[in-house]
Amino acid sequence: MITLFRMLRCWQLKTKWRSAFWRFIDRQATELIRNPQELEKHFIDSLTRLIQESGAVKPEA
Repeated sequence: MITLFRMLRCWQLKTKWRSAFWRFIDRQATELIRNPQELEKHFIDSLTRLIQESGAVKPEA
């Protein structure tokens, strides 16, 4: 049986991690909004890598 103290402690830890996660997401979003060129660069690089790994476009060599 879980004690009231243990239940409260679990709730605190869950809240702490949830808060840390959303703080991280907020910081990343703010950084991307400040520098949209960086977002475009990462998006294009990721898209290029996905296309190359899928084999949809074969290099001409």
